[in-house]
Amino acid sequence: MKYLYVLIIIFCYPLSMFSQLTTFTVSGTLKDVKQAKFAYLSTLSQRIPISSPEIFIKSQILNGKFLFNGTFDLKGKDYQHACVFVSERGNISKDELESKFRQLIWLVGRENDFRGIILEDVQLDSDSPDNLDSAIVVGGGFLTRQLDECSEAFKLKNRKMLEFVKKYPDSPISFDAVISITEPLPKIKRDRLNGVWGSPTELYNLLSERLRNSKKGQELKRMILQGDL
Repeated sequence: MKYLYVLIIIFCYPLSMFSQLTTFTVSGTLKDVKQAKFAYLSTLSQRIPISSPEIFIKSQILNGKFLFNGTFDLKGKDYQHACVFVSERGNISKDELESKFRQLIWLVGRENDFRGIILEDVQLDSDSPDNLDSAIVVGGGFLTRQLDECSEAFKLKNRKMLEFVKKYPDSPISFDAVISITEPLPKIKRDRLNGVWGSPTELYNLLSERLRNSKKGQELKRMILQGDL
């Protein structure tokens, strides 16, 4: 029995090294339900690097409220993008969602009844399904709030991204924003970013020492230096 116990530990240990389970509770309130009868939560996206097929859950909207909860294996990532959307249909499948994302028929960030979030404990409040994309975070949503601010900084351009990274220097949202601005642009195009979001070098230097000294931080530094050649 003792040896069996040891073998179980040995075989399970490698799996635990790469497992990083996070729990989430995503809830929302719709003041004007209209025709929306069902809410869906999915980690699928039209953007391949942040997409995951793992989560696809349906929740019936009752008294203007919906609720999702569960666990997700981040597999070494800092966080996972997700989306909430509502519909009068209760038969939307994961395959249909994936197909419409792939064909760019539905786009998170364009559709009024889709709300992009980070998969975490977050509570949303919206005046109607038609404005779910602008639902307010009224509880939790530590990273989702940052994602909203980051998205706004991207839209405003006028170097607001520098202010965002300075405000959240140790955030994985900030780090990934710097990466998205940096790659894969040659120097002549990066120079044009100075008056838009800020140069990759400026943004990188605003990140926390912990992030800059991390393995991925050093890789980002090399990427920036190679582009400056």
